[in-house]
Amino acid sequence: MEIHVLDFFLGVAAGFVLGLAGVWLAGRVRAWLGRSEVGRLTKENRELKRRLADKDRHVGRMMQEAERLAEKLAQYKAVAPSQGDEEARRKTA
Repeated sequence: MEIHVLDFFLGVAAGFVLGLAGVWLAGRVRAWLGRSEVGRLTKENRELKRRLADKDRHVGRMMQEAERLAEKLAQYKAVAPSQGDEEARRKTA
């Protein structure tokens, strides 16, 4: 069986046209699904989860910083009494 040049190019052209039609159709279906209420809510839910995770990481960092500062303050107060303590002792004496 012999494949003629014309048959080959007709097959290539038909495949190209069908490929373009398939890509266009897939794009239309995706665009339609993207504009649906479910698609919009899914996207919004994903964005809110991402923002919540970012906020949780930020709060965690702030809590670690507050604990670190509290430890430093406790060490500082243990080593040297503050001026407020000395003034309070003078007033009571």
